[in-house]
Amino acid sequence: MKLKDFKNEIKVLDIAALVAKAKALRVEINDGVLDKNMNKLKNLKSISKNRKDLARVMTVLSQKKMIQSLETAHPSSGGKETTRPSNGGEVTKATEFAKTEKSAKEVKEEKGEKVS
Repeated sequence: MKLKDFKNEIKVLDIAALVAKAKALRVEINDGVLDKNMNKLKNLKSISKNRKDLARVMTVLSQKKMIQSLETAHPSSGGKETTRPSNGGEVTKATEFAKTEKSAKEVKEEKGEKVS
């Protein structure tokens, strides 16, 4: 399977499927290392390929978990824009992460940090 196909395949999977795929890749890596140590494995690059694939799966999995946590923490307000966080004005890391429109300079000014 080509890299581009693999990336597209894992991006459309849900969280449960990604966890199952990561578990399967871990088993393949462990089996490959065992076979390598017993001189049964012919293609040694398959271990590093599986490790890279596992890293890709874990990256997509963490991204999807982050998106899911942000969506549950801040459900959409039905098209209305809210200017204050729902937690009484306290700014948390999740609300700072959700503010993608602001530049780094504006965020520093809000925090009261020195802007250069």
